[in-house]
Amino acid sequence: MKQTTKEMLSLYFIAGTQDCKERTLQTVLEEALKAGITCFQFREKGEGSLVRNPSDYRVMAQDCQILCKQYGVPFIVNDDVKLARELKADGIHVGQDDTPVEEVIEEFGADFTIGLSTNSVEEYLAAQKIEGLDYAGIGPAFTPQSKDDHEEVIGLEGIRTAMKDGTLPAVAIGGITIMNAAEVRKTGVDGIAVVSAIASAPSIMEAVQRLK
Repeated sequence: MKQTTKEMLSLYFIAGTQDCKERTLQTVLEEALKAGITCFQFREKGEGSLVRNPSDYRVMAQDCQILCKQYGVPFIVNDDVKLARELKADGIHVGQDDTPVEEVIEEFGADFTIGLSTNSVEEYLAAQKIEGLDYAGIGPAFTPQSKDDHEEVIGLEGIRTAMKDGTLPAVAIGGITIMNAAEVRKTGVDGIAVVSAIASAPSIMEAVQRLK
């Protein structure tokens, strides 16, 4: 049975090769899938990524998609409309400054999961008025470990306010670790999104279990 959007958001893993220092992305992803993540976003960006090598980039995306299919977990592409279309991904996630989400919705339609990053209560409340949008990422909850160019931290109070006033399914992101995950979940979000908490974990199995 196909999971709902809210179920998909429960433990949302985001990663690219740049986030996996000692292991391959395929190895990290498969361990995370075995451990029980509910969604994976392929985000290949920044220093150490494959963005300058299109053939390797596409092969890596395909490898990750195949693994996700094996475990029945949605495969989401970060911002790359062309890649999402070519691979027939399960969805795409865009930021406020990426491809306009209205254009993405118009191109991909209802059978595609579409997410949008929101970095304030106001952006989240505006997002829930966008017809065809499936969910929002909201944060940063804390200072992110995986991004230097992150938005201003809105904190747990900001997320809590957004969840009180809104109904659009939401996943919290930004600096979430095994130590603070439980507090983030108490804000009313449908799930948490992490990068380093899984990608850099000595034991991915243990990290996923504790993040749940």
